[in-house]
Amino acid sequence: MNAHTPGNDLITVQHTNTEENTMNNANNNSTLNFIKDLGETLAYVGQHAFDWIMQASWKKLLLVSLLTIFTGGLIHLSSLANTAVFGAILVKLFVNKDKQTSSQV
Repeated sequence: MNAHTPGNDLITVQHTNTEENTMNNANNNSTLNFIKDLGETLAYVGQHAFDWIMQASWKKLLLVSLLTIFTGGLIHLSSLANTAVFGAILVKLFVNKDKQTSSQV
């Protein structure tokens, strides 16, 4: 007689990838989708800011820079405001306008 002893049975577990398992599925990962959307938004805003900086006059750029530094100081984000102003002035000084306008054509 074969006595059935516990622990001798082989248990097979089959794992199926369903849509309920969203963290392993790259198409339905909400965090990954948020990061992708944020990156696209930052690229869009950056491109339009770059275009505005290149088209704006120096007088308008300096006025906006002063307002940015003043507002940044009021809301305690002066380092961020200083970085944005310094970056905008560097872009205006060193980016070749001919190269930028030929890329739009």
